[in-house]
Amino acid sequence: MAVTHPEQLNDHYNDLFRVGDVEGLVALYESDATLSPAPGQFLTGSDAIRGQMRALVDLDGELTATQLSCVREGDIALLHAAWHFVGKAPSGEPIAMGGTSSKVARRAPDGAWRYVIDLPVTPESSA
Repeated sequence: MAVTHPEQLNDHYNDLFRVGDVEGLVALYESDATLSPAPGQFLTGSDAIRGQMRALVDLDGELTATQLSCVREGDIALLHAAWHFVGKAPSGEPIAMGGTSSKVARRAPDGAWRYVIDLPVTPESSA
């Protein structure tokens, strides 16, 4: 399913994650998108993002995310969401993490919105 409004990206991501649809999650990103899963770490391209999505889905957890904002200018949108994840590490240890994400999405010629930049955890201001 193509996302035709940027405001729908967060909910669609949540739905795909809930059912473990790695390929569906990857399809929400442009083929040369960049995902920064941790400060200073950058994954670019579908293969790298697929690996990260597979690792997240394999944590067998529950993701809850609430969209906080969507600012759109033409074919570009900036989105923020508050999220929380509870799952299990491969060792069986519980994992709990969360934060506020910042994402840039772009409307493609086919009308679908896809992520271009994904920063799951927005750095805190030093001010």
